[in-house]
Amino acid sequence: MRRVTEMIRYEQWFLLCLVASQLLLAGCGGNSQDEMRRHAIRRKPATEEAEPSKPAPAEVAGSDEPPELLRETTQNSSPNAVTGTPPVNVLTPKLPPASEASILHENAGAIPYAKPPAEPLSPAERRERTADNMQAIGNAWRSYLDAKGYFPGPVASVAKEPLLSWRVELLPYLGLQSLYDAFHLDESWDSPDNIALLEQIPQVFQSPDRFDTSTNYLALSLGGTTVHQATRKVTERNVEDGIENTLALVEVDEDHAVPWTKPAELPLIMRTPLKSLGKLRENGFFAVWSNGQASWIDGSVDPELFAKACTIDAGDGFRGSQIAHELAIGIAVPVDDAADTPENETVTAVPINEPNPMTITPSRPSLSDVQKSLLADSNTSSERHFQKQPIPPASDLKVARDLLRELYQADYAAATTVTQRLQLARKMLDRMPDLGGDVAGQYAMLEIVQQIAIQAGRAEMALNATNQLNARFELKSDPLLDAFEKLARTTKDRRSQDQLLKEAEAVFDELVFDEQFEEAERLSQLAVAVANKASDKDVVDKFTSRRNWAGEAKELQQAARDGLATLDQNPEDPRANGDVGKFLCLVKGDWDNGLVILANGDDRSLKRLAEMELSDLSDAMRQLELADLWWREAELESPAFKATLQSRAKHWYEQSLSGLPAGLVRIRVERRIEELGKRAA
Repeated sequence: MRRVTEMIRYEQWFLLCLVASQLLLAGCGGNSQDEMRRHAIRRKPATEEAEPSKPAPAEVAGSDEPPELLRETTQNSSPNAVTGTPPVNVLTPKLPPASEASILHENAGAIPYAKPPAEPLSPAERRERTADNMQAIGNAWRSYLDAKGYFPGPVASVAKEPLLSWRVELLPYLGLQSLYDAFHLDESWDSPDNIALLEQIPQVFQSPDRFDTSTNYLALSLGGTTVHQATRKVTERNVEDGIENTLALVEVDEDHAVPWTKPAELPLIMRTPLKSLGKLRENGFFAVWSNGQASWIDGSVDPELFAKACTIDAGDGFRGSQIAHELAIGIAVPVDDAADTPENETVTAVPINEPNPMTITPSRPSLSDVQKSLLADSNTSSERHFQKQPIPPASDLKVARDLLRELYQADYAAATTVTQRLQLARKMLDRMPDLGGDVAGQYAMLEIVQQIAIQAGRAEMALNATNQLNARFELKSDPLLDAFEKLARTTKDRRSQDQLLKEAEAVFDELVFDEQFEEAERLSQLAVAVANKASDKDVVDKFTSRRNWAGEAKELQQAARDGLATLDQNPEDPRANGDVGKFLCLVKGDWDNGLVILANGDDRSLKRLAEMELSDLSDAMRQLELADLWWREAELESPAFKATLQSRAKHWYEQSLSGLPAGLVRIRVERRIEELGKRAA
């Protein structure tokens, strides 16, 4: 019996050793990069119980990736067929040489976060810090591209929904592998686990103006036309003008800063591509090109050239050298004029009994100067026409549509659910870069994707395709408004409705900027209909207010146009001056020119206020009187422009505050400023 027991024990040891050796050999054989990635995404904290293993997403039957992509993935994960070299290990990032500045002073920039300095940084220090940050991010960006073969994008779910920003993806290439490992890559940025890591913002993503958890370093985003894309991996071969001539990242103004882990970027608007850029650093902004090189872009850059710099597939022959400047130009600060005075040059002293000329308030423009400027502007189109492709001829479109029908008709017939049809539309969008210079194919493909998404009521995809159509082609009507009108009828789920309303806010601002008030009024009406479907009373009220504002702005615009025509013949006409001045102040917010015109208008109340504005206002009590008058005028004005006049009153209340003595009057002013601030918010 003892001998039998020992034989059984030896057999158990032998089997155990055999199993261990097989496991060891399997580990040494190496998993594919995708499998390793999936394993990292599925990992759980050590305190959680292990769950039964599930098949990896690519192993599930019915994968929505085409066979070509699956074969390409397999080839990329195997040794090079010619050289025999192993594939790049994505878990061991390729870092730039030690001589480069991507990891400042050997990972000095890899400290997770920095506290605000005791004293605010000077403008020159903020510029220098920003330049260092952008170049460090750029070097890490290039290392990521070299290692993986495609540009950084958001961490996405299996359904390609963005979860975390590309900034999280870049952490290992900034020397922050441990911080990257702490994220739950299968959860959204604001999940309980990931939101706890928001405070761990790396220095290179921090704003030197605030030192908080929001960042101003964003990628440019416009559907499938920019390097950063949420639903597909963009490679160097997709960038037609070359990665050194295509922008990837920019430093945005404060109103567009976002939590650094949130997958939110700067939407590129082709009509006004420089919006939300250039105010933070006053005379320009820092940017990173797709090859990782950081540069300074002057605030006076031609918007059309800048728009060309942002697209990957226009093939317009743009060169980055047309707008890029060395970082040092953005860092440099104005030199003190006194320091440049030659020793033998006489410096004229300012007499003691005369006012310092630096304190003299600059004079207002004259009435004739303002009128001449406005008349010149009215004869010049304010809308910039970017070079777009004309709509392809009908014969070319017919050929393209027939080919697409041949390629995808069977797939569309097999897609019997909304989800399956959206997956097909997403695949078609992913194939856009493969169309090259086939303009008719591009138009027909985007047209079909747009129709599928609109029929499904999916705002995000429909607007993506619409924006691409609008960016590439000269369309007769406003495609966004047409898409909004259709989506207002087809959107049913709250997520799509919220996406549509969010987009409506951005488009409304753009229409107002372009003085397209009739279109803005129509858009607001559509947004009200969507908000009613969503039973969101606050949004209904907001867009109702915007609709009323746009309607009245349209009436003032027409009156101002008629007034300008009158002023061309009779510059002294009171009614024409009043109409033009009111439009400039209340709609355009151009108080400097508008007040000069209003002072010669026929509205007695506004004429008095304008005359006061143009008089000496150095006394605090005089400023307070003007603020109270604007406050009363706001109570009498149309509700659409009440907030505008209250904002002017707030301006003068704030001006008067520093000169008011302590007492009840000062308390009243402080309380009114606080009240107006809350209303504005």
